[in-house]
Amino acid sequence: MFEVGILNSQGLNVLLIGSENTEYILSSKFLRKMYAVSDKNVEGVVNISFNTFKELAQKCKTLQIDLVLVEDERWINEGIADVMKSNYINCVAPTSDWTKLALSNSYLRQLLEKYGFNLPKTTLLPSEFPLIVKGDGVLKKADCLQDVIKIRQEVYNKSPHIAAGLYLEKYLEGEKFYIISLYDGKNLITFPVENVPEEMLSEFSKKTEVMLNKENANFLGFIQSEVILCDNMLYNTGFKFGFRKINCDIDILYLLWMAIYGKLNEISIT
Repeated sequence: MFEVGILNSQGLNVLLIGSENTEYILSSKFLRKMYAVSDKNVEGVVNISFNTFKELAQKCKTLQIDLVLVEDERWINEGIADVMKSNYINCVAPTSDWTKLALSNSYLRQLLEKYGFNLPKTTLLPSEFPLIVKGDGVLKKADCLQDVIKIRQEVYNKSPHIAAGLYLEKYLEGEKFYIISLYDGKNLITFPVENVPEEMLSEFSKKTEVMLNKENANFLGFIQSEVILCDNMLYNTGFKFGFRKINCDIDILYLLWMAIYGKLNEISIT
């Protein structure tokens, strides 16, 4: 394929924002040169620094960086992908308009309900405990009514607006998993998770892809879904972003190169 030919002949210059997956990237046979924004010194990796995202974008152009991978959710929440994208730099990270999935529990629940995900039931009058008290930036377990009252008061003291949006979710007893998916702007692939049935994973992946496409998501990035397997059902309880090592035998840079071209639908994950 044309894309593979480019990778074999040239390789990619890659910038990793973070340090957790340095060795993972270094192991790719398609790597030409690796840069990092990190406080660790690793042989074969050139560390760079920046003060603003605009400055970083200019450095990426000067260094001819083909791909920016963002591990740190802090940078994602501050809009690094938006600046890279506006400067025509390939950046693996959701744009700022999608960080609400990780930052706002109320927005997340509304969106997941809209697309038919399994969610823990909510209650207005708590009668069974424990419960989970949720809101924007709030996720706390309550073992009794007094805990609920205390949590509400603590949140109200900091932000009456957030306190007004608090809600109570049933506490689910089950095994917790993290499902990692990669989205290229139109196609989504989900990587295997040990002990999660394949048919459940496939259904979950399809719902996530439909949600992103219907909501006109326009980013290249990883989505880490927090789920609980309870009563033979997968319940979604949250999202995280950032580059993660994946459970897949396909070379990571080849996979990301295909994602840049919007061809994840041609990738078979077994």
